[in-house]
Amino acid sequence: MPPPNMPPASTAGPPWWLILVAAAAIVGGLYLWQRETPKPVPPGTATPPAETTAAGAAPPATGAGAPAPAAEAVPPVPAPVADGPKHPLPGTVPDAATMPAPERSDAPILEALLALAKRDALGQFLNLQDFARRFVVTVDHLPRERIPAQLSAVKRVPGALAVALQGQSMTLQPDNYARYDAFVSFAESLDPGTMVAIYLRFYPLLQQEYRAMGFPNAHFNDRVVEAIDDMLTAPEVTGPIRLTQPQVHYRFADPLLEKLSAGRKIMIRVGPERAARIKQVLRALRAELVR
Repeated sequence: MPPPNMPPASTAGPPWWLILVAAAAIVGGLYLWQRETPKPVPPGTATPPAETTAAGAAPPATGAGAPAPAAEAVPPVPAPVADGPKHPLPGTVPDAATMPAPERSDAPILEALLALAKRDALGQFLNLQDFARRFVVTVDHLPRERIPAQLSAVKRVPGALAVALQGQSMTLQPDNYARYDAFVSFAESLDPGTMVAIYLRFYPLLQQEYRAMGFPNAHFNDRVVEAIDDMLTAPEVTGPIRLTQPQVHYRFADPLLEKLSAGRKIMIRVGPERAARIKQVLRALRAELVR
């Protein structure tokens, strides 16, 4: 479903796209873990962004692997603008006419990325084709149940899932958390101010993609903040995390954990220590987005 064409512009962009890529890795790439591949949302039929509770807290779980009862508080945001976005952009946004057309945006994106990293390094983490759309799809689906793997901005986390079997019981092993070290370290190396500056530079292109997905009156920046808030309020799980494998893919045995959003499941799957590090990155990014 290609989005409407936008007027072509210069293919040169500031060599900061790796920062925006990192945001996708932080909030999207870690999700790709032994899941089914759902169908993409068709235009005009996409469900509206998932609503959260007033505090944005996850539902409590019971039994082994239950999350801690207290959810992390989310800092306040500026008051909504009448007939405008809930979270106004924190800076000046360029005119949409200065953006490359979506179908022509891959070349300038890759050109910018190659100024900071080699092609093989980029290919290790990213799905570079149709990247702007993939980034928008990934962010939009973080507060939903799952991310469409075929439209993810980043590639699946490498390595085999570390699972312990004892009779009919399966538990996720702490050794599995090390699979996410490369993503977490990469996220921590980024400057949030620069990240938001690049986000603002290309925001018209991202907004165009978001509207083309079936949200003609919505603001992508609102969805970005919602996705971050959702991950920040992920519960901290204590005790063994039990799994099931009804078919090929693993699921959480606790139905309350399994019903959590894709973003909150990320924070559980990476383990408590790495989740705390990711939350630090997300808090800094959020502060830049809403200041």
